[in-house]
Amino acid sequence: MYHEKSQRVLEKIRKLLNLAHSGNEHEAAAAAAKAQLLLSEYNLTMSGLEEEEAAETLRASLNDHKTRQRLEPWAFMLAATVSTNFDCKYYHNQATGHTVFVGCGADSEVCAWTFGYLYKTLLALASIHMRGPARRLRSPRSKRAARESYLIGAVSVIARRLEEQKAEIPVTPGALVPVKDAAINKALPQLLRERPCRYGKIRDEHFSAGADAAKGIPLSRPLHPGASPRGVLFK
Repeated sequence: MYHEKSQRVLEKIRKLLNLAHSGNEHEAAAAAAKAQLLLSEYNLTMSGLEEEEAAETLRASLNDHKTRQRLEPWAFMLAATVSTNFDCKYYHNQATGHTVFVGCGADSEVCAWTFGYLYKTLLALASIHMRGPARRLRSPRSKRAARESYLIGAVSVIARRLEEQKAEIPVTPGALVPVKDAAINKALPQLLRERPCRYGKIRDEHFSAGADAAKGIPLSRPLHPGASPRGVLFK
């Protein structure tokens, strides 16, 4: 009976994530917020199970997002911060150009959706910046440094906002964390090695521009006026 209810909740989350691809900004944001709220409540319910039953129920799954074969440092930073805040792990498949997230239940689905949304949003904002404030740069090296600084500045702010969200609404209750970690480690491909992020000199002007832009990204919105704090995932 419990497993049937669990599957119904997971299916609701999947339907909401599909709706979150809507072209209607308000509808998409509301769907994403509801999906993340359901995810938190689902994991809270899971924490009430006996450890053995939770271990049997929680099986790690993989969800990916098409990126690039050679992922840039800022994108590695984004994948790391998103996966950490949704209690997942990630790796990048350079052969296929997919960034893969490994998590339990619907964690990896919500994580992959969030990463994909932010990845595309930041690329679009960086293009606007390069056509606007950075358009007078002449050398390719200066342009690359400006774009990288802008994107790293944006990711730094997103990381802070995600940390604030997790502090207010933990994705996974503490007792469930080791059970999830065991399932995720079992599902991860063998011989994975962490890749340190290396980037060039940061240009303060462009870093600050990226940080300011990230503050205004509509990561999520209240589901309705007067919604409870649990329904508001970002401020």
